Amino acid sequence: MEKEKIIRVTCPACLEEGNFRTVPFVDANLDSDLKESIFNRDIFRFCCKECGEEILVSYECTYLDKDNNFMVSLIPEKDDLVIEMTGYTLRIVRTINEFVEKIALMEDGIDDRVVELYKIMLEDQFEEERQGSEILGIYYSGQNPDDKSLVFFIITANAENVRAILSFDTYQTISKQFENYPEMDKNDCEINKIWAIKTLQNGFSDKTE
Repeated sequence: MEKEKIIRVTCPACLEEGNFRTVPFVDANLDSDLKESIFNRDIFRFCCKECGEEILVSYECTYLDKDNNFMVSLIPEKDDLVIEMTGYTLRIVRTINEFVEKIALMEDGIDDRVVELYKIMLEDQFEEERQGSEILGIYYSGQNPDDKSLVFFIITANAENVRAILSFDTYQTISKQFENYPEMDKNDCEINKIWAIKTLQNGFSDKTE
């Protein structure tokens, strides 16, 4: 796999072009420093040498964790891909935030399908309680070591970022219900909001009551 690749990036502030070193592949077992760079977004951070402007640049990047048997691929463009990784859980994401979130979920042993279903419920509840608030995204930010609860941040258009907690008991309840839903293809690679909506529309709630 290609270790690094230089691309040209145009600064949105001064419109000057500059070289940017991208890292198309990260092996979690060999590249601990690169792993940290993913979580703090430095691996995607471009700094213009002309004016100092900093932006995040989304590019194709694959993260492989052999110890935990999973692979996450950031593929910004909507390509029809066929990727086979026998014995591995594979996820394809389209944004940097999703990339970071999937890796965190996989490392913590949290089922991202359950998380995406919960996000739909959380979004409905939030919009009902705070009418007029526009949610830009809901992202997993870690697990509380004391009670194993799952912590989420709700990012809103008016910068009113809200913290939400999912108890581990509730997570396990949703997860157990999910096990009784045989129609769902466990080989789905793109597990996101669209996937969750389709799952709920296909009768997940009815079949798990």
